[in-house]
Amino acid sequence: MRLPPQVYLLGLVSFLMDVASEMVYPLLPLLLTSLGAGAGVLGLVEGIAEATASLFKVVGGGISDRLAQRKPLLLLGYGLPALFRPILALAQTPGHVLLYRFLDRTGKGLRTAPRDALLAESVDRGALGRAYGLHRGLDTLGATVGPFLAFLLLPHLGIRGVFWISAIPALLAFMALFWVKEAKPQGVKAPPSPFRITYLGTLPSPYRRFLLVSGVFALALSSNAFLLLRLKELGLSQEAVTLAYTGYNLIYALLSYPLGSLADAIGLRRVVALGFALYALVYLGFAFAQSALGGVALLLLYALYSAAFEGASRAYLATLIPQEAKATAIGLYHTVVGILLLPASLIFGFLWQSYGPELAFGVGAGLALLALLFFLLDGRRARP
Repeated sequence: MRLPPQVYLLGLVSFLMDVASEMVYPLLPLLLTSLGAGAGVLGLVEGIAEATASLFKVVGGGISDRLAQRKPLLLLGYGLPALFRPILALAQTPGHVLLYRFLDRTGKGLRTAPRDALLAESVDRGALGRAYGLHRGLDTLGATVGPFLAFLLLPHLGIRGVFWISAIPALLAFMALFWVKEAKPQGVKAPPSPFRITYLGTLPSPYRRFLLVSGVFALALSSNAFLLLRLKELGLSQEAVTLAYTGYNLIYALLSYPLGSLADAIGLRRVVALGFALYALVYLGFAFAQSALGGVALLLLYALYSAAFEGASRAYLATLIPQEAKATAIGLYHTVVGILLLPASLIFGFLWQSYGPELAFGVGAGLALLALLFFLLDGRRARP
C-alpha cells in the first residue's frame, strides 16, 4: 500500500526547513563570538531557545485540537523562522540572535504536534510506521544537507551571506504548506475556547503509562555532543569526528523508512522495545570502548537506534490517544521529553566530569534498560 502524497509533501516541508535550520545552527557560535559574546552567552541563548521549543509543543498541540485544525499552526510554526530570518542576517548584538532563536524555536514548538497529528490522520493505522519513518528520514536528510551547503558557501559568502541564502529553503518550506490539505478530524466538537488545554487525567491510561516510560528514558538521553566528545577522546581528529557524524545522519536518514515498514509488519511495540535495547547497548559500548574504530562502529549502531526508535515511537504514540486530543497529547509528550533533556545532559556532564565517561555512559544505559523493563511489564495492558 502506497503512502498518500500528503505524507511526502509534509516530509518535503520538513526536509527544506531542516536544510535552512542546519545551514544556520553550526555558524551561530561564530556569529556570537564576532559580536563579543562568550560561551556563557551561547549557553544562555541555546538554553532559552530549547526551553521555548519544549514548552510551546504542548501549547501548539492544545490550540490545534481546540480549533480542530492543523494547518493554521503549521503555517505559523514554519512561517516564523522563514519570515524573520533577516533578524539573524542583520544581527548587531547578541540580543538580536536571542530574539531570532526565540522566534525560531517558538515556531518549532507550535508546529511539531499539529504536524505529527496530521501525519497520523493522513494514513491508515497499518501504515503509521512507514509514514513516520519516511518523515524522519527526510527530516534527517535535511539536517545532513544543510551543514554541507553551509560548508560550501561559507568561503564565498561569509556567515551573513549563508544566513541570507538559508532563507530560500525556509521560504520554500513555508510555500509548500499551501498545498497541504487536511480533513477536519472526525469526532472533534467545536470548542468553547481555542486556548483550553486537555488535562493529563482525561487522556487514556495507556498513553499516561507510555509517557511515564518515556520520561524515564528521557533521563538517559544526553546530548549527542557527548558521543562526539567520546569519539575525540578515543583518538579521532576533529575532521574525522565531523565525518563520522555525517555518516550517522546519512544512515539515520536512509534506514528510517525501511525500519518504519518493518515496524508496520512486526508491530510498533516490538520496534520501540528494540530501540530501548539498542540505546542501552550503544551506551554500554561507549562506556567500555577502547579504540576509535570501536567508537565509530557504536555511533553507526546509534544511527540504527535513531532510525528505528524515532519513527516507531511517534507512530506508537499516535495509536494510544483519542482523535479529539491527538495534537495535545503529542505536544505534551514532546514537552515532557524536551524538558527532561536538560537535567539529563546536566547529570551526564556532572558524572563525566566527576567520575569519568565510563560511569556516565553506564548510568545512561541503566536508565534505558529501566525504561525497557517498565515498557515490557506494561505490555499486557497497553494496546498493540
